[in-house]
Amino acid sequence: MNHEIRIDKSFGRVLFLTDGRTEVGAALDFGLRIVHLSCCGLPNLLYRQPDDCSDGLTTPEGWRIFGGHRFWSAPETNRSYYPDREPVEHTVTEDGAELRQRRDPWMQEEKSIRIAFRPDGAVSVRHCLKNCADAPVRAAAWGVSTTAAGGTVTIPFVRQENGFNPQRTIAFWGETNLADKRLHFSADSLTAEHLPTDEYFKLGFYCTDARIIRHNLGQRFEISIPLHPIERCADFGSNIELYMDRNVLEMETLGEMVELLPGDETIHEEIWRVEKSD
Repeated sequence: MNHEIRIDKSFGRVLFLTDGRTEVGAALDFGLRIVHLSCCGLPNLLYRQPDDCSDGLTTPEGWRIFGGHRFWSAPETNRSYYPDREPVEHTVTEDGAELRQRRDPWMQEEKSIRIAFRPDGAVSVRHCLKNCADAPVRAAAWGVSTTAAGGTVTIPFVRQENGFNPQRTIAFWGETNLADKRLHFSADSLTAEHLPTDEYFKLGFYCTDARIIRHNLGQRFEISIPLHPIERCADFGSNIELYMDRNVLEMETLGEMVELLPGDETIHEEIWRVEKSD
């Protein structure tokens, strides 16, 4: 595993890591954010917010999306949009790096991400959420990968016998249009196209396959997660979520909803696989 710090004109210091197949870049001057992901030599799969924030993905309090992969905790509230502009601490390890965010004064949480290249070519992205408040909280670690415009995303739905109990659920947010032309259902999957339209949508799924797959910029990007029982999932039992607007497509995964006593931690691991595609 090789690493170097490069200076980005907009993002400042970015720690780049590679195993010769996959390249990952993490911001060091704000975050937590993983701002680059690609097969070596191919374009960045992750969204990059314009310097003038003309995409509107900001808040009056100073939060901005920046782009890339961020680490939140579910369920979402106004406090989720803490302006994470402070530098992060980092340690380079034998197989990757660990990134640590300072305590979030809005949520009273500490977050860290450990990136590790695996021998099979995949990348482990391990999220650790710690409750630093004086009282218990019920929360789940939540990984949000904001990807660049274009291409498609697919959520597979494995069909299996399950007696009298439902096994596949879909939750709809806000103004989501059930007839949205970007959504395409098949017998065992949902595929969404990213198209330049002003209409946004957000969907949540309980997906027993626990995967979400992106095709864009000549690459295939798959995120897989451990499967938790539906009753331990946030947002009406969602473990996979999908958000799309004109500028971005977000691939979201949620860990197990747990009660965290003061000082307790919860872990949520995503496995990333990136490879060239047609």
